Amino acid sequence: MKKVKEYQPFSEIPSVILWEILGRVPIKTCLTCKLVCKEWYDIVVGPEFSSFRRHCNASRFTLLFYNAWTGGGGIVFHLVELEKALNVDDSGNFIVGGDDLIKIRPKFDTPSQKFYVLSRCNGAVCFGSIRDEYFVCNLLSGQCVNVQNLHELKQHRSYHSMGCELGCCPVTGRFKVLMFICDLLGKIELTMIQTLGNGEWKSVGNAPLKNLRDGCFLNGSSHWCGRAYIWSFHFGEEKFLRIPIPNDIVTTAYDKRKKKVIVLDSCLCLGCFSQRNGSVTMDVWIMKEYGVKESWVKQFVIVTNELCVPIVQLDKGKILLMNGFILYLYDTQTRVSEVGKFEFNEFSYAMMPLAGFDASFLRL
Repeated sequence: MKKVKEYQPFSEIPSVILWEILGRVPIKTCLTCKLVCKEWYDIVVGPEFSSFRRHCNASRFTLLFYNAWTGGGGIVFHLVELEKALNVDDSGNFIVGGDDLIKIRPKFDTPSQKFYVLSRCNGAVCFGSIRDEYFVCNLLSGQCVNVQNLHELKQHRSYHSMGCELGCCPVTGRFKVLMFICDLLGKIELTMIQTLGNGEWKSVGNAPLKNLRDGCFLNGSSHWCGRAYIWSFHFGEEKFLRIPIPNDIVTTAYDKRKKKVIVLDSCLCLGCFSQRNGSVTMDVWIMKEYGVKESWVKQFVIVTNELCVPIVQLDKGKILLMNGFILYLYDTQTRVSEVGKFEFNEFSYAMMPLAGFDASFLRL
């Protein structure tokens, strides 16, 4: 008896159209689509899909909230994808449907229940625990990997771990952890790097700055602000590099201002803060072409009552700002800021918002 070939309707969809469809659906739908068949799974978890999807969804952005302590239940994340044309009610609440929210509870191979976020990159997050352990987790794939052989960093009594930065090689797509080690005797900060999964530590020299914390990741590099340069560490070349800042910022007027490197619309930005008469002014410079000094442009000025950091440029000249646990909706034309609130079931106001999250389905 001749066997009838099973009809597979999805296999008849041209690959180009399939990419366009999967690239434009919400994150929550993507998580379901990758379970449909092997072809769809391979597309969604592939190395090129996340950047393709980001290009297709330029009108959307993703926010990540977390609560590091939930009464012994471990760390909990809430991820929400929103349109840049934010839907806000008269009370300043961001209107979010229940289906837009994704709740994630990573599972770590440790008895510790207290964790804190150290850095993030390409959809992965690096955590530390109170037991001095480090983990990297892709929140959307659910995969968690331990940073290995940490004991090797403590061979000398004078060495003290000062934190780490997560990055990704732009060529291989492999995640790497850059660890900062303070030598208390030599009073210098050393840097060691490990490719996630191989357990080997390699020295990459001394850190160019004393406080390499809260870096921002872009174009294969983490970035920190120095006095006359932006310092970057390239995770492919595994070395520190200098990026020029505008001449105007090196002047005396800007010299004593607090500065912070951020990423807006996939561009490197530099915020310069000043305080006067009870208000905080932040000049935001954007590097239109990465690495080119002449491409720096003073994009806008933010005036608020407290120090806030811009995290997303929205439609109609509005910007989403962050100060600790609080989000503000700022209008660059009227210079008026309103506290933004999220209203959805089972959401804790004690949750810390993280700057724009780059959703990725790629396995570690």
